[in-house]
Amino acid sequence: MKLLIALITYNRLGYTKRTLRTLLDTIEVPFYLVVADNNSTDGSQQYLSNLKTRGRCDKVILNPENYYPGKATNIAWTEGLKEYPEATHLMRCDNDMHFEKGWDTRAEEYFEKIDRLGQLGLDYWGGQEKPPIYINGMGLNEFPGAVGGPNIIKRSIWNGGVRYDESRWEGSREKIQEDSRLSRDIKSYGYLVGHMSDKLSWTFADESNWGDYLDYYEKTMWDRNYDDKVEIIKKMREQ
Repeated sequence: MKLLIALITYNRLGYTKRTLRTLLDTIEVPFYLVVADNNSTDGSQQYLSNLKTRGRCDKVILNPENYYPGKATNIAWTEGLKEYPEATHLMRCDNDMHFEKGWDTRAEEYFEKIDRLGQLGLDYWGGQEKPPIYINGMGLNEFPGAVGGPNIIKRSIWNGGVRYDESRWEGSREKIQEDSRLSRDIKSYGYLVGHMSDKLSWTFADESNWGDYLDYYEKTMWDRNYDDKVEIIKKMREQ
């Protein structure tokens, strides 16, 4: 497996640094790292440009506006494949992920042992409502039917024309979200989608640290139709 990783950033510079640290400290499979920044205003763009200068990533794309994750990922994979056409799998990584050693080789094993696997979620789902299905000894958690943000897809799926929906998050409360649409489209081709059951990577942004970026989370949770989380953030502001 040769990974083309698209790291999507928008502000939250502290989170980006943590994500990159655990990613680069743990990855062992061959990879190419393309960072696409959605017009951050908190110093992220300068930091990322310096990262490229220091040889810590392969390419930095500075988008002129906030394209949101779907369009930014399409751009990063498109531009990355022009320079690194030998990539066999494409990965999207949000800038709030923690990685433990072995996550990448375990993901490689999933694709090797499950022929029909098209999309593998990397964000650990510890509270799944039903047990994983087991294929050749690999526990694949299909709940909730969509993989979500951080994931890996086969390069052949991209070659077949599957893309992220590029709708903006504003006004998206009544729409299918871009990550759910991607999983739906991949499944329509007969592939399996699901999360790996091993706790080797997860989103570290949660209620314990939303306070670091309250404005970001209040807007994001509203746009994504997570009303219960909006209420949590409002209570945080009152404290």
